[in-house]
Order: sequence, then structure tokens, then C-alpha cells
Amino acid sequence: MASGLQPYSWRDQTSRVAWELDRAHSTIEDLSAALDEGDDLAAQQTLRLAHDAVTSVAHSVKAMRAKHPPDADSNEPEAIGSTLAVGGSGVATIALDVLVNAMVALALTDDTSETDFLIGACVDAESAYEVSVAVLQAAPEKDGAAMLDLRRAFQTEGGIALRKKLTRARPQVRRIYERARQAA
Repeated sequence: MASGLQPYSWRDQTSRVAWELDRAHSTIEDLSAALDEGDDLAAQQTLRLAHDAVTSVAHSVKAMRAKHPPDADSNEPEAIGSTLAVGGSGVATIALDVLVNAMVALALTDDTSETDFLIGACVDAESAYEVSVAVLQAAPEKDGAAMLDLRRAFQTEGGIALRKKLTRARPQVRRIYERARQAA
């Protein structure tokens, strides 16, 4: 008797997560426009939508990570692709979280040192997002040696340093965001 369930396909799941990430990124771009226009009502509504979109993609990434095959640490192209999909989608999600919180905090704060830090966080988040999404879009299309090349491209010293910097900045961005929202 067939159960009707299809086997896990990291390639299919990666395409779905990439679509969700794109949707969340578009919502954050809408938030940026509302903040630039000074439309507080639109900014508040879009902020809620942006947080919901990032939360939704985070849940999808968590589900993808839970289905990640146990042999994913091997050097087989399928395992490498699955690992890149999980890692890239996680980085992209963190980047979007940092981006939305930093943008709102930036719009609300007058502290020059915080402003400089938040601008840097936005730039780093956007860069990390773009690289991660490029990997997510490329991974399902690659096989064999091309998958090994993609892994090398994602694991450059600069890429690793950017991901670490973003991860370290995330709690501070969140603190500034929370403080700025309470003061507003």
C-alpha cells in the first residue's frame, strides 16, 4: 500500500525556500520604501508583514534542516548540495532578519554611532543575502564537479568572514531595534 508521501528532495525544497526568501526580501523592500516616504501606517503594516515573512521562511529552513540527510557531511555531490541548501538558506534568513530590524532601527534612531553600525549591518546583510540566494538558486541545477566548485565559491575566506560578522551583529541590531521601537 502506497503512503502517498513523496521522498524528500532537497532540490525541490530548496526551490520552495528560495521563493519564500524572495517574497520576504520583496516585502522588506516595500518596508524600505514606506520608511523612506515617511508613511508610518504603511511602514507599521509592512513591518508586520516583513516579520511574518521572515518567520515563515525560518520555519521552512528549520523543516529543511530537520530533513537533512545524516550522510550530509560526505563529499558526494548530492550531500554537498543539500548542505549548501541548508547553510545558504539559513544565512539568507539571518540576513533578512538583520536587514528588517536594522532598517527600522535606522529610521528611528538619532545616535550617530548606532546609525553607522546599522548602515554597516544593512550593507553586510544585503551582501550575505545576495550571495546565499545565488548559491540557493544554483545548487539545484548543479551536479558532480560543478557542485564542488559551488561549495568552494560559498566557502571563501571573505564569505565565511561576512557570515560570522553578520551573526555577531544580529544580537546588537536586535537590541537597538527593540530600544528604538520602545522609545518611538
